[in-house]
Amino acid sequence: MENKTLTHICDNAEDNVDNKCVQDILNTFKDLREYSHDVEKQLSTVRQETLIDHIAESKNIAHLHKQISSCDDILKRMENMLLSFQSDLGNISSEIVSLQRKSITMSQELSNRQSIRGQLSQFIDDMMVPETLITSIMDLPVTDKEFLSQLQLLNHKLGFVKEQGFKESLSCLDVRDILEKLKIKAMTKIREYLLEQVYKFENL
Repeated sequence: MENKTLTHICDNAEDNVDNKCVQDILNTFKDLREYSHDVEKQLSTVRQETLIDHIAESKNIAHLHKQISSCDDILKRMENMLLSFQSDLGNISSEIVSLQRKSITMSQELSNRQSIRGQLSQFIDDMMVPETLITSIMDLPVTDKEFLSQLQLLNHKLGFVKEQGFKESLSCLDVRDILEKLKIKAMTKIREYLLEQVYKFENL
């Protein structure tokens, strides 16, 4: 009785429904319960396949998440390294600037020392009374070229000592007396030579 009623309903549905899809279903599956069972079976299969795919993708997603976390850790370490490197560069830059300043200061000090050393060396040379000056003035004749050369040196040293005397330099006191005595000796020898020459002319 139930099958007859269902068949009757299906026949009426075929006459009244224009939808081709529904008509195909009604034509193909006369028994709606069988069709419903097939649909449920297909849905179950789809759910199982979807669950399997989801489980597989879950593993992939978990692995991907692990890789992303690892990349984040690497990037964090790299960031810390870059910050440390930047800080080190700042310190090195400051040290370079400090070294440059020290180098300039040392260069200036060295230049000043060399200048002072040169001036001091020249001062010592001008103040020193060499042995050759003393022996030449004391022993050589007035007409000797070496005597004349040393006489010029004596004149230079006398002028230098006089200049330093105006500056109240105490170091001049040690050599001034020696130079003055050499000056007197040279003047005496020159005077005697001139007198000898005058005497010779008078006796000609």
